[in-house]
Amino acid sequence: MTWVFLSAIPWVLVLWGIVEKLYQPDAGFWWKLLSLLIILSWSAVGVAGYTVLSFMFFGREKILITQSQMLIEKPLVFYNRRNYYLAKDISNLRVGREEYKARENNEWITRERSILLMDYPEKHVAFARGTSAEEAEWILLKIAQSGLLPSKAFAPMHQV
Repeated sequence: MTWVFLSAIPWVLVLWGIVEKLYQPDAGFWWKLLSLLIILSWSAVGVAGYTVLSFMFFGREKILITQSQMLIEKPLVFYNRRNYYLAKDISNLRVGREEYKARENNEWITRERSILLMDYPEKHVAFARGTSAEEAEWILLKIAQSGLLPSKAFAPMHQV
């Protein structure tokens, strides 16, 4: 969160400088027009940052399954991302691990998190990031228990 607050300081100072220059009596028409365009761009950056932060803190991923399709929806404040997958084309649905980088004590370290993975024609799909291994297995179990996806959609399990 420190980088969020530190990046907000120059963001606010830029607005301060633009508004201060905009209201000077010697500001010409073109400068005022350019200032308004800069303020619009400045606002777009703020909205994008707000959207990302609100999803990080309050965002939820929805998984809806019917007999014919699976919908993975990521609703954000100003944007709703929906991906539809035909049930007949889903294969190798499984719990997986994903590596990501995190900064800790001024060093980048590699961490792992559980995710759900599935194969779809010509792409691999990852969803349910940031869940614990138990949560990911529980979600997968609930999907399997629903009976809405064919058994061939799930990865084979080999026990020794």
